Amino acid sequence: MQAPSTSDAPSSTGTRRASDISTDRILDAAAQVFGEKGYEAGRVADIARRSGLTTGAIYSRWLTKRELFLAAVEHRGLTRTEVVSGQADLSATDKLATLGGGLLGSDEAEARNLMLEACVMARRDSSLSADVGQSLDVEAAVLAEVVEQGKAAGEIDEALSTAAIVFACQALGLGARLAAAAEPRDIGLPSADDWQELMTRFAESIGPSSS
Repeated sequence: MQAPSTSDAPSSTGTRRASDISTDRILDAAAQVFGEKGYEAGRVADIARRSGLTTGAIYSRWLTKRELFLAAVEHRGLTRTEVVSGQADLSATDKLATLGGGLLGSDEAEARNLMLEACVMARRDSSLSADVGQSLDVEAAVLAEVVEQGKAAGEIDEALSTAAIVFACQALGLGARLAAAAEPRDIGLPSADDWQELMTRFAESIGPSSS
């Protein structure tokens, strides 16, 4: 029998790519399930069903539901920031404005609930604080890169602290998610256009000083 040619052999790169896609599918499904049901009520079986994979595929990557939850939190935050940071046609302030404007979008509901669930869990269980903090650090690193690129391009005031800008962005993000989850009834949530306009003004305020 003739040996299979090199072109017929399974590609290790293709295998890795398929594995990465499956991992992303699991993490997206986990973010949805945990965002909708919370950590305690969210079941791994539900996540497997929604991702179209098996519980075995999940446990081969994460040993516990807790590990999966933390991975989903980090994945959701990183996916959101990396999508915007990778758009070379946008200025740094436009990227920050876009990220801020998306905080109240309907498609952000699961991400809002997921992050709030993570913060509540970290508050109740001190052993989780470092893990949740690490997820925020990953997001902060992406934001800091955007800010530094903006400073280098003359789009952001170099006199402003990068750490302070990143902290303000994350504080705004967490606060907006909490306020949106509370669904204030008297005033209500702002329209998408009004909120985006405010975030654009905020981003423009860290531009180079006119003086």
